[in-house]
Amino acid sequence: MTSQRPVRAASAAGARGRAHHSLAPPHLGEATAAATVGVIVGGISLVITGIGMLAMALTIGGRFAGDPPPDAGALGLLPGAAGVFILVLGGALTAGGMAVLGGVRRSRLITGILSALAAGLSAIGTLLVMATPPSDVVLAIAMTVALLVFGAASILLLRPRR
Repeated sequence: MTSQRPVRAASAAGARGRAHHSLAPPHLGEATAAATVGVIVGGISLVITGIGMLAMALTIGGRFAGDPPPDAGALGLLPGAAGVFILVLGGALTAGGMAVLGGVRRSRLITGILSALAAGLSAIGTLLVMATPPSDVVLAIAMTVALLVFGAASILLLRPRR
């Protein structure tokens, strides 16, 4: 057995190793970082949507001219509950995306699961919008884009690290 000396780098720059030349954090790949930014933006839009649904649910009695029906308060229960759910989901997605970018432990798993939930709900919403006459094509396209963004993000966040 012969002992060989390790080959040294020709310069100090070669000895330092390769620098990280991406804007993405070093613990994420570029695709995962872009998907995480998409989750944050989608989460913020869900927060805004949830606030709008809550405002609509709280003011539904004022939409009737003159005398509202006796069950006007009950008409706002379903949109109010859906608004709270969407608000919480959007806040969780936004916070989870920030945690993933910050490198918090187990945040990729939780944010990936929440993103998969949002993608599933977007798929159901797209089908419901298209099945209910008259179908709103613009809303269906927007929900399909949300499905693609959240679905791709969940795949990238839940895949094992290399």
